[in-house]
Amino acid sequence: MKEENSSFHLHSTQNPIKEGERISLSIPSPLQKDEFLVIIGIGCGYHAISYLNSVEKPTKILLLEPFSELESLVGAELKEKLATVPIYYGWEKFEKLDRSEWLPSETKNLRIFIHPNYSRRYPDLSQRISSFFQKKESVSQNKLAKQEFGRLWVRNFFKHLKISSESPNSYRILGKTLSPMAGRVGCFVGASPNLESETDWIRQNKDRLFLLSSDTALGYLLENDIQPHAVLSIDSGLGTFYHFPEGIPENIPIFTWFGGASRIFDLKNPKIIYLSTHPLDQILGAKFYPKAPILENPTLNVAGLAVSLLQSLGAESVLLKGFGFEREGGKTHCRSTGYERYDRFFIDRKRSLYNSRYTPESRWRTRTSVLEILQKWSPIPILSEIDPKSDKFSDWENSLENYPSSLPSSGQNWRKLCSGISELPSEIQNLLPRETRLLDLRT
Repeated sequence: MKEENSSFHLHSTQNPIKEGERISLSIPSPLQKDEFLVIIGIGCGYHAISYLNSVEKPTKILLLEPFSELESLVGAELKEKLATVPIYYGWEKFEKLDRSEWLPSETKNLRIFIHPNYSRRYPDLSQRISSFFQKKESVSQNKLAKQEFGRLWVRNFFKHLKISSESPNSYRILGKTLSPMAGRVGCFVGASPNLESETDWIRQNKDRLFLLSSDTALGYLLENDIQPHAVLSIDSGLGTFYHFPEGIPENIPIFTWFGGASRIFDLKNPKIIYLSTHPLDQILGAKFYPKAPILENPTLNVAGLAVSLLQSLGAESVLLKGFGFEREGGKTHCRSTGYERYDRFFIDRKRSLYNSRYTPESRWRTRTSVLEILQKWSPIPILSEIDPKSDKFSDWENSLENYPSSLPSSGQNWRKLCSGISELPSEIQNLLPRETRLLDLRT
């Protein structure tokens, strides 16, 4: 079978079955229970059939043939051989489908495989399809995060609201956005492997910038005698504990939100609370901080939130260090992160750090869409080099306000306040009677 008006064949002209078996060895396997495999470029299906015959367990899989013309040629026969495995013909028709029609609700990660002949013959189409699934995965991950952490966010919100009210002098609120000033540059430090090659640059230029470290990169910076001006921590999970090593300097302020990790609220460091897009944060802003910025983050990555934060602090532009998607031998983070400290508990003679933390190339590649979204969305310019006119980043604390004494201090007051807001999502309303009781507990 070959393309019309072309000598290009859609399969081997010698032994298509053997070729299909060879290509099937490159298809991701095995899959985790929460992963979903999409094979793009089916042709006559030799590689798909070989792959399905090789997997031991039932695999969550979808087959997509971009060219609808093939359905009339091999569709009926192939569907009979594939039995219950769904196969879709026609890319333009497929991309208009609602995600719920083809993606299982419990999926946490998409694994994408494009037939190598299609990648070579139709590179533009392959890139379009790949980008489509990368964006779909981001939306799915956001929904899953809300499902998994929704209750924790609400519980932490009221738990930390109570803790902060007991020691208000240790907390301040990001209460307003400062106007950008010429030469004021923020620098966000992530924990990608390339941070290790940027250490000297950061050390030489940190006094000309506002150096904002992710919690993941904090351990590496401190190990190299670099103290950031502040740390940004957004994750609510228990794993955040490992990103804050013992002996962290107590004068480093930490930007976080009321739904953030409990470990942060145990530290003696000054805490600066920002308002996120979470409904409870929006209530705080509307009722008590009308001028406070709601930090948006369409990238669903900590770098996106860092850009929003630095803009509110008055940054004219931003640099990103330790933020990249090139890896060395599968390495996903720099040294000395909390992940490394956590993984040490599970390393033994048979299980190395490589097997514990390093990620397959096929799964890592889907993350590069974050950089594309960030570059298109960023409200301030993202620089590749420091501006020669940049000067010391001062007066950023003018954006902060003291912890208010007027916040509702009891669970009853919060329940009454929220009961009058019809737009509050039902999943949060259902949690309020239980979680607001945290405000009434005696310490």
